[in-house]
Amino acid sequence: MVVSTAILLIVGGVCATAPLFKRASKDLARFLSIIGFFVGIAVIIVAIDLALGLIFLSSIFGIGFEPNTNSNYPYLKYYLPVMAVLGILLLSRPLKNLRWASLISLGVGILVAAYLRVAFPGLLSNLELGIIFLIITLILYTLLRFVEDIPPIAIVVGLVSIYFGFVTGIA
Repeated sequence: MVVSTAILLIVGGVCATAPLFKRASKDLARFLSIIGFFVGIAVIIVAIDLALGLIFLSSIFGIGFEPNTNSNYPYLKYYLPVMAVLGILLLSRPLKNLRWASLISLGVGILVAAYLRVAFPGLLSNLELGIIFLIITLILYTLLRFVEDIPPIAIVVGLVSIYFGFVTGIA
């Protein structure tokens, strides 16, 4: 039963499209942002559980979270990246002063450098790893900073999440 993933994607998508409701009611947009924060936490937890194959949540709740990716919908295999982007977007919206682009780019830069050090021991020096870290961090920061400042991106992510939620529920 994958209803839980579909529901998380649909509710998260509606919360991500909160800027659309700002003209109708600022209170509704604020309410969706607050609810979206908690939905974002749930989306990230489920995405991590599914990506790592922990089956931790399935054993606790007795519900299968992973949709059938071998269905008639070829893009359904991309539901995990959509969940990750949606979760980060929903978590970062109420935290306006926190620049999540810098935190994510720093974390990914560290992970790439650590992975290269473990995958290729002794091949790369510390200076080379530092240069790779800086390049990855700067490129990712530039891209994420651009996305962070554009509200229509949140609306697009929300609509894509709603689509994936419906497709996940059908598959």
